[in-house]
Amino acid sequence: MEYVAEELFLLRLPEGTDLDEYKVGALLLRAENTILDIIGRKRLPEQLIDVQVELALVYYNRLGTEGEKKHSEGELSTEYIDGIPSDIEKRLRNYPRKAGALRGYDTEQA
Repeated sequence: MEYVAEELFLLRLPEGTDLDEYKVGALLLRAENTILDIIGRKRLPEQLIDVQVELALVYYNRLGTEGEKKHSEGELSTEYIDGIPSDIEKRLRNYPRKAGALRGYDTEQA
């Protein structure tokens, strides 16, 4: 069975999570744009849809904590990861970049 990113994202959310389609779309778009910046492509390869979903989940979990590095309430303390988690970043860094992306010219056909 083939899933699209939105369906995979919704499957990974805790049961009872209420997110409208616009917020889901915005999180997935942000994740996609981040991935495309890293791999130097204009379109997201199908092999990276699961990475897009993982990164969108990271962004979802950070909602409301933007700009915070650490948060404490009484004895409870939470530290936030800055940037992309290392497992996601490693997978993206290992993905082949588009030819010419490092030199600033486009060789990928649309």
